[in-house]
Amino acid sequence: MSELEIVDTAVSPLSRVKFNPDGRVEYENGRLTAVYPSDADVREFVIAVFRYANSDTVELPNDSVVLSVGEGVVVSAVPSDAYGVGGGE
Repeated sequence: MSELEIVDTAVSPLSRVKFNPDGRVEYENGRLTAVYPSDADVREFVIAVFRYANSDTVELPNDSVVLSVGEGVVVSAVPSDAYGVGGGE
């Protein structure tokens, strides 16, 4: 039997959260849920909002996790080291 780590937390822009991006990650209405094996490596992410209203593209830092897309906005979990706030594991 495998042990799973569960992260279930409210987030907003600039929130920091640690999880494994290769597991199951869900986001809805400001609530992030991630489920992954307990022995998996985790990284620190910063929640960021990117706007694309005047374009059909958006540029995200490497290893970002897209959480939602809609109405000209992409909500993403950006690795904290790429965001410029340090951290990471």
